[in-house]
Amino acid sequence: MAFEVFSRKTSRVGTPMATFTMLGRISLNKAATRILEKDAVEFVILLWDRDAKRMGIRPITKKDPRSYRVSYGKNGNGAGFSAKTFFDFIDYDYSVTRSFPVEWNDKENMFEGQIPPEHLKDPRQQKLLNVEDALKQKRA
Repeated sequence: MAFEVFSRKTSRVGTPMATFTMLGRISLNKAATRILEKDAVEFVILLWDRDAKRMGIRPITKKDPRSYRVSYGKNGNGAGFSAKTFFDFIDYDYSVTRSFPVEWNDKENMFEGQIPPEHLKDPRQQKLLNVEDALKQKRA
């Protein structure tokens, strides 16, 4: 039997990347994590520019009701936090795990990244009703 070359499903990159997972988490690669570790960041605030479809991840020094707690990998191989409520807020389709490049903006002191519009749910799409609500509307 002949050998075939195995192609990796993930690639290692040296530029900061954010991965939006199917579990509703944002994971940062090692390059992005190094920037946060340098200042011992524990919390971040997420920002959203709806018109430009851009997100921001801003480190903060104190816990805030709007902040997300950053957890770091044991071997220094990344960081992440739960972001399901943010995904729901921006109508992001997180049924598939995807990675996006992010850039560190020194002036704004945050990561910035573009979210391709094809990964956002169509806001005109009708929301599905649960069965009980549908029956109530039918009776009315």
